[in-house]
Amino acid sequence: MATLESVDNVEKRVETKVHHLLVVNDNLKARNVQLTQKVTLLEEQLLNTQRELEDCRTKLNSLMIVKATQVSEDEAKQMRNRMLKLEREVEKCISLLNE
Repeated sequence: MATLESVDNVEKRVETKVHHLLVVNDNLKARNVQLTQKVTLLEEQLLNTQRELEDCRTKLNSLMIVKATQVSEDEAKQMRNRMLKLEREVEKCISLLNE
């Protein structure tokens, strides 16, 4: 038969384990709060980073368009010469029409 002393020992062990479980539960709740805050912060950082990435993509596309339409100095000189030549031809045509 169980003695009063052994019942007291079992009761104390159960109380100790319950107390330990309550402490563990409190620690886990606190950790959960910390992790929830960290997740929120990381989600905000992710959103900001995604916005920055989209801005960079937009700027890159703009730069690529500028680069594609940019004319080198030699090309500009060739175009000017061509325009001058066309202008002289138009002037010749006008002078022929005036005769």
